[in-house]
Amino acid sequence: MEVGPMIKKQDNPDDDIVPTLTEIITEILRNIPGSRVVRVKGFSRGAPCPSVPPRILRLIGDDNRRRLPFERIETDDFIFITTWLPSNLISTPHVEIMQDALHVFIDERVAIIILHTPVDVNRSHYTVHNGILDITLKKIRKT
Repeated sequence: MEVGPMIKKQDNPDDDIVPTLTEIITEILRNIPGSRVVRVKGFSRGAPCPSVPPRILRLIGDDNRRRLPFERIETDDFIFITTWLPSNLISTPHVEIMQDALHVFIDERVAIIILHTPVDVNRSHYTVHNGILDITLKKIRKT
């Protein structure tokens, strides 16, 4: 029986380092006092050198128990919003993207994020994957 040539994995340093980083971060988190169960779900790599540094904001529900922190990064052309979702959701979150605002629907909660820069609704989108909500908004360039 003849075996064809082995297909070699493309040389990509990021592919090699992710499992190592996962082990390192898991071990660090496991050794923090008071943490029992630790599971690293994944990594996100942002665009280098955003024009505005990341900020932490909050979506607020009926009371302070329902705060949902999210990170917002702005570049010249895009706005990126990322949040980690609670694990006990009843339904999949949904985002309504408008030119000047976002409506984020998480179970019975609706959060409104006012945008100070108009965005292109047709070229903006969101994804929900592994408990993370990612929103990418394409800014409308002023002419």
